[in-house]
Amino acid sequence: MPTFAYVAINESGSEVRGTLEAADKSAVERTLEGQDLMPLKITQSGKVETKHPAGSPTAPQGKSKKITQRDIIDFTRQFVTLIKAGVPILTSLETLASQSNNPVFAETLIQVATDISAGNDIYTAMSKHPKVFSELYCNAVRAGEVGGVLDQVLTRLTAVLQRDWEIRKDVKGALRYPIIVVTGMIIAFLVLTTFVVPKFAKIFIQIKMDLPLPTKILIGMADFLKGYWWLLAIIAVGIIFAYKAYTKTEKGQIWWDGTLLKLPIFGPLVLKSSMTRFTKMFETLSRSGLPILQIFDVVSRTIGNKVLGAALLKASESIEHGRGVAVSLGETGLFPPLVVRMIAVGEDSGAIDDMLANISEYYDQEVKAAVEGMTAMIEPLLTVGMGAMVILLALAIFLPMWNMMDMAQQGVH
Repeated sequence: MPTFAYVAINESGSEVRGTLEAADKSAVERTLEGQDLMPLKITQSGKVETKHPAGSPTAPQGKSKKITQRDIIDFTRQFVTLIKAGVPILTSLETLASQSNNPVFAETLIQVATDISAGNDIYTAMSKHPKVFSELYCNAVRAGEVGGVLDQVLTRLTAVLQRDWEIRKDVKGALRYPIIVVTGMIIAFLVLTTFVVPKFAKIFIQIKMDLPLPTKILIGMADFLKGYWWLLAIIAVGIIFAYKAYTKTEKGQIWWDGTLLKLPIFGPLVLKSSMTRFTKMFETLSRSGLPILQIFDVVSRTIGNKVLGAALLKASESIEHGRGVAVSLGETGLFPPLVVRMIAVGEDSGAIDDMLANISEYYDQEVKAAVEGMTAMIEPLLTVGMGAMVILLALAIFLPMWNMMDMAQQGVH
């Protein structure tokens, strides 16, 4: 097993050096993290680390990888640890770039470090990479820089990103089974109507049998698919392109986000997820010292729903005219009464940040329950749909066969 030399930082911010035997670099990182050590540098014995001429480590070489939400979360958590340990910003970014397993993300961090060394602040340097660092992320960093509490802001931002990632993962997990079942149903139906039914249809037509209604329906579907499959393909592609083009427009995005909120099963989940994002981001930026109007402006663009974002801007205008936050949110008619009431209590008591944290925690649990409830509702619907399809196929195929058997028996007698 190879030996790795490491440089890490302990909880008190002191530098720790040593060696470990492990299968690979990732195993060393896991071991160090289990010992509450933050790895700064890990090198395998006998290997030399290459450097840029400027002294910063090169980005890991390899196949390009897409930068994921998980990459951002891990980076932010490690970045906070280094900042709290007193490691300079440039050194932190260069260290994390050299440790990143994603070469694209590593290169991005090197570019950010280069811009900072050229005199830019962290916000400006990160804003040059909007596909990597979201508007929320950059504004939170700016708030932390201005208020001198960057480590605190990034700690709360990590929690926001982590919860958002968990919600997306839970929703995808809940939809995975229905998608597989529906896809299987569609494939089975296409195979039967394309290859099986036409063969039966020829036999039934030759003997001039009066076909039952389910069989006529299935044969009609098979003939239509055979004759007009190209038309269906064109319509499907056209709908997809039209949807993508329309939802890229401001009007289209508002229509789609409004539709999502009204859906019977997914609507409540979308609203609760949005409330989680809203309260977490509101709390994060509020504790960072940003003015309320600027907070609403930032959150309106990062809440993930154009309809709710427009409602926040409307509420912001009301706040600007001297009305309270809770009253302004309540007038939009889109925010749940519970959110409005709890924010009102927070305003009256002067503890709105703590109240936002409580609301966020409550909706975290609500989202979990909504995902479980969505799964529980979808499964019976899928069962009914599969049963209806099986009954249709069975009747369409077996009824004519039973009629043929009756005709054969009558002929014998």
